[in-house]
Amino acid sequence: MTKLTIDGEQKLFDAAEGMPLLRVLRDIFGITGMRFGCGIARCRARSADIDRYPLRCCVLPIAA
Repeated sequence: MTKLTIDGEQKLFDAAEGMPLLRVLRDIFGITGMRFGCGIARCRARSADIDRYPLRCCVLPIAA
């Protein structure tokens, strides 16, 4: 089980450690506002604020 805080709410879920954060948000939690872009972090369009830092969630593994 992995724990993630989304908009101040803690969520528990199962996912492979290498699964990108974007896939977790879309596929597991149904947050579809974030869309898949280039997939290699070049476009910078798929960023999420994590601990106040914008990170590319299309390539950031959930284990990170």
